[in-house]
Amino acid sequence: MFESAYAAARYRAQVGAPACAMRVIPNGLAPEEFAAVDPAPGAADFLFVGELRRLKGVDVMLDALAQVRARRTVTAVIVGAGPDAAKYTREAARNGLDGVVTFKGPRPAREAFRLGRTLVVPSRAESLPYIVLEAAAAGLPLLASDVGGIPEIVAGTDTDLLPPGDPDALARAMLEVLDHPGAAQVGAARLREAVAERFTIEAMADGVLDLYAQVRASLLRT
Repeated sequence: MFESAYAAARYRAQVGAPACAMRVIPNGLAPEEFAAVDPAPGAADFLFVGELRRLKGVDVMLDALAQVRARRTVTAVIVGAGPDAAKYTREAARNGLDGVVTFKGPRPAREAFRLGRTLVVPSRAESLPYIVLEAAAAGLPLLASDVGGIPEIVAGTDTDLLPPGDPDALARAMLEVLDHPGAAQVGAARLREAVAERFTIEAMADGVLDLYAQVRASLLRT
């Protein structure tokens, strides 16, 4: 079982075609996770939630924020922990982001979502990240990299993805959100509807049970 078509393709490329039954069964969310999360008073413009390491692209976000900061007032919150936490704190200071970026420790995703108005997922690599699904279900506008299975999440919507490792593109997208927050919210609502149709625990469970039934039927025939 693979959580994304991307992961299944990588398996075939690096290991080979599975000798057993195979199915792509995307990650799913519970019904209560589709309740909207409203930003807290004083919420930052942008939010990162995840592990603080190079793969997640926090440095790309910091570089983009420095560009935005040169043009207008902006705030961001980075939620998480990891091996590069101290490095990113120093990098934020070097970029003149003291008072712009606040670092906070790990906390549940929906609690973290109240701290920012737009989630930034600047990853250099992913599979099918739950944080993107959770943010979409919560109605949070999203700026995410075009990597891994993220395109599978936003497929059929007007949510644009960004080239990984490109702070210039991310800065332009951030400025667009700041200039047109209403449009960002409308896009987030459409993404939420799309995720609610395809990424549920019920659909995930049905996929698993159907695969088991397929395998059982195959065994009974042999």
